[in-house]
Amino acid sequence: MIKHIVAWDFADDNKQNNLKRMKNLLEELPALISEIETFEVGLNIKASDVAKDMVLVSSFPDEAALQRYADHPEHQRVVSELRKVASKTVVVDYRV
Repeated sequence: MIKHIVAWDFADDNKQNNLKRMKNLLEELPALISEIETFEVGLNIKASDVAKDMVLVSSFPDEAALQRYADHPEHQRVVSELRKVASKTVVVDYRV
């Protein structure tokens, strides 16, 4: 199994609305992409200089499934929207 974790900082402009919108868009993906085994999107609740605004914790059966997810048109659509509002993205993929 592969764990795929992504964390974002969002630009301050319209931040709260963008966070809600992006969370909703991400949460649509499990119904559209069969490779996803688990998928959880969370919004930060604690103020801290090192905190990220939003995180995705997901899992896939193997690296090939993760790549199919990454290439999937619905995922690419959400990534395109995220790039418009996120100021920084951090990703970690690891085997479980």
